[in-house]
Amino acid sequence: MNIKRIITAAIASIMVFGILTACSNLSSESDELAAASLSPEQIKELRKEYPLSTGSPENVDLRDLTFKEVLDHTDTVIVAEVIQQMPDFSVDLITEPGTPEGNLAEKSKDSGLEPYKPMFTSFQVNVDQVVTGEEVEGTINLIYNSEFKGIEPELKPGMKIVAAIKKGVGEEQEGSYSFTRYGTYYVVDGDYVLSAFEGQSEEMRTFSRDTNGYKLDHLISEIKALRGN
Repeated sequence: MNIKRIITAAIASIMVFGILTACSNLSSESDELAAASLSPEQIKELRKEYPLSTGSPENVDLRDLTFKEVLDHTDTVIVAEVIQQMPDFSVDLITEPGTPEGNLAEKSKDSGLEPYKPMFTSFQVNVDQVVTGEEVEGTINLIYNSEFKGIEPELKPGMKIVAAIKKGVGEEQEGSYSFTRYGTYYVVDGDYVLSAFEGQSEEMRTFSRDTNGYKLDHLISEIKALRGN
């Protein structure tokens, strides 16, 4: 028997076996991922308690942000549990001469109007885990501009969330971090996740499709991949 032919056949068999094994592994991973996701019916039912955030304030032209864009402009991504909603609070804008805020304050003063003092909606949460970014621990407040109340997520005590957050500025925002629907997921039914927002662009739809309704660990892996760690 031709030794060369035997060796060639053996190599071919090994290659075919390797390809079949790889395909089998990919199929197995796909099946496992599908099995670890909520059904459309389950998602629809859970949306009654964890609705999507939609709309925008009157006279405000918003551009929806991708999750990647939110990550690029925030400090940290955390997993946290909501303790309670805190009282709304106002912030005095820095009105140094020559700054946009300073010019606005000067115009308001000349017109006899009160300076603009934005109000913020605040939720006290306990940080369970830092997914990526700067270290944050203990109890903090998550905030957003109150003009977006009814549009940004309305967090309730006991809710568990994943949120991309940015450290507040000034004395009034000490211990507070801003967050947005574009970078927020609800943790539901133990360890599945539902996005607080679903965009219309291809990039937004792709990220939502790859994470929405799946396990928390899967979302964390996707976020780390976006951050490059």
